[in-house]
Amino acid sequence: MLNRDTLRQLLACHSTSGDEAEVRDVLVHAWQRAGLNVTHLGEYAVHASLPARSRKPILLITAHMDSPGFTIDRMKIAGGRAGSAGMTSLGHPSMAADRVAGVLKTCDGQHTPVTIRKIRRRGGEVDFRCEPVAPARRLPEALGHGDRVCYASAPEFDGDQISSPFLDNRLGCWLLAELAPRIAAWKSRWQIVLGATSSEEMGGMGAPVLARQVRPDFVIVLDATYEALDQDVRLGNGPVLTLSDASVLLSPARRDRVKKVLATAGVALQTEVYNYSGTDARAFPQQGLASPVLALLLATTGNHSPRETADLRDAEHLVAALEILAREEHP
Repeated sequence: MLNRDTLRQLLACHSTSGDEAEVRDVLVHAWQRAGLNVTHLGEYAVHASLPARSRKPILLITAHMDSPGFTIDRMKIAGGRAGSAGMTSLGHPSMAADRVAGVLKTCDGQHTPVTIRKIRRRGGEVDFRCEPVAPARRLPEALGHGDRVCYASAPEFDGDQISSPFLDNRLGCWLLAELAPRIAAWKSRWQIVLGATSSEEMGGMGAPVLARQVRPDFVIVLDATYEALDQDVRLGNGPVLTLSDASVLLSPARRDRVKKVLATAGVALQTEVYNYSGTDARAFPQQGLASPVLALLLATTGNHSPRETADLRDAEHLVAALEILAREEHP
């Protein structure tokens, strides 16, 4: 059974692209508590593994630490409300409402409740503002150019379903934390490395650094994807193997091999095909690695919005799938 308290801890983190330290600290603590050796790759990535007794081929299981948010770009706005600041989006946040609750992290490290306001301009342009929450009249004096704003986190559980911001990709990070005490018991031919990257939502800058330093022989990328009823991809029906998107293209032979291995073990699996968006999977062939790369994702609704929804049974099935694949000699 996966520990939901760890997920709550990760969802409480303020972790926009390029500012992932809060999530990284949670992961490093979980990995070190499980006896893993941790390596930091600047601010781009971090990875951990059990002390290696002999050279084995490397299986890298990785997820990204950032979620969409905003950065302060205008400290003063001509004609704007008193105390408000202008913002630029980071990583395509999706807001249906014109106002949502947010959290500002200032340069002194403080978290301050704010309102994220979306202003619709003529011609379809959208402007974002950061505004103080009543009864405050102004934003904190410590506000700095480039400070970050994210959605306010208030996870809601309904049985096995969770609704919260940041499920893309705190779900993947949650699994990295939960795998740490489990991998020592897996009967695997691989040296298993757990990795976490920065800035996936803003150009994928962390994954190439991780790829180049670890040089894995087999890669599994964890991320969130979309529920797609027209492809029969649904919450609660198991993890999703991406066959084609902007970052990965699986051959039918590898698709069938993965499906057969998991079906034989009784592990549910869904598949998806689309040619927009993508994951960190693109970084590994781009670094010249011949490693097989699988994108194993969790279906969600409301992606990048203040209310994303997922089914935590899918996460349980994904952990089971990872253990099965870690036993395979030819993924």
